[in-house]
Amino acid sequence: MDNQYPELENKNAIIRMFHVTKRYGAQLALDDVSLDVEANEFLFLTGPSGAGKSTLLKLLYLADSISEGQILLKGMNLSRLPKKRLPFLRRNIGVVFQDYKLIPTRTVFDNIALVMEVAGASAKQIKRKVGYLLRTVDMEHKAGAFPQSLSGGEQQRVAVARAICGDPDIVLADEPTGSLDAESAKVIMELLFGIHARGATVMVATHDEALLHSTRRRIVTLKQGRVVDLGL
Repeated sequence: MDNQYPELENKNAIIRMFHVTKRYGAQLALDDVSLDVEANEFLFLTGPSGAGKSTLLKLLYLADSISEGQILLKGMNLSRLPKKRLPFLRRNIGVVFQDYKLIPTRTVFDNIALVMEVAGASAKQIKRKVGYLLRTVDMEHKAGAFPQSLSGGEQQRVAVARAICGDPDIVLADEPTGSLDAESAKVIMELLFGIHARGATVMVATHDEALLHSTRRRIVTLKQGRVVDLGL
């Protein structure tokens, strides 16, 4: 597989995209995107609205399929992945959405615990791990609350805790601070930097210029579905 694409020879990459194109009917959302992301790298994905940032992340967390090209995640070819392997791969990917996507009928504790419940963890394991995460995101006092009673910043903290509950190797965040005030955004980014420090590979899609220039991380830029700067 790899020798078909000699321009990408990074053997340390946990994510490899080879000439990836995504079409929605006549609309070209991604156009010939090739990108390597190293294990334990933290990078930003940026570009104007409609550049393809969210589409690229959707392909990586298996919410959509590519039209052309290949994607390797942890050495697995997504186009050839047997259905029985999908749950395993998805458990290795944590996703943080701009609109949180918390389940309104479940408490904060239960929203975070869902990942472990699906994986078959025991009640004791869930209680210990979720308790730790609630303390980490400073939401222990809201464990029994429902999402609609929380502020946007609080909901995003819960969403981050849920994303990392299964100890994923890869965390993908789509505009995680886009609807938050400056202080809440700072907290969320500190949480993501902490996840990275513990060994996860983190990709953050954002168009926030202040955020992009507040830290020295690789910035990959998309424009009209094409990578115009790999940030190398």
